[in-house]
Amino acid sequence: MLSVVWWTLFTVAGIWAQRFVPGVDFLAPGLLLCIQLERKTLFFWLLIVWTLIQEGLGGLPFGYSILWYSSIVALYRCGAMFFDVQSLMFAILCGAGLGLLHPLLTGLMAVLADMQWTADRYFLEGVLQFLIFPLEWAFLKYIYPERLKHEFSA
Repeated sequence: MLSVVWWTLFTVAGIWAQRFVPGVDFLAPGLLLCIQLERKTLFFWLLIVWTLIQEGLGGLPFGYSILWYSSIVALYRCGAMFFDVQSLMFAILCGAGLGLLHPLLTGLMAVLADMQWTADRYFLEGVLQFLIFPLEWAFLKYIYPERLKHEFSA
């Protein structure tokens, strides 16, 4: 039960933060943390809920957050072969990858939806994603309750 409360509060805080820094996904570091903790059931439910939230709140056509969160999983799987996935350096590399990917995915979805694509804005959002992602991940790893790391139920 404590796990549900913690992740619900994190989700609310992440959505609230996205209101003040548009274009930056504050839920993504939580997803990486969940993958690192090897909480498969929790990861599955968070992935579904956060994808639906991001798709509903976003202004892009359906599919952006599916590609976005899939890229986090792909970065983790590829990075696990070469790096210590629990390190800050890995979180920085994930942040860099997501920072580069953000303008590309946004541009792709904007072209598909026949929307105006302002490159300067999306590149700035990518830089912010790169800067915020590892800092938020480190903060989450620090504040995540120790007893939840060993909890078996999601």
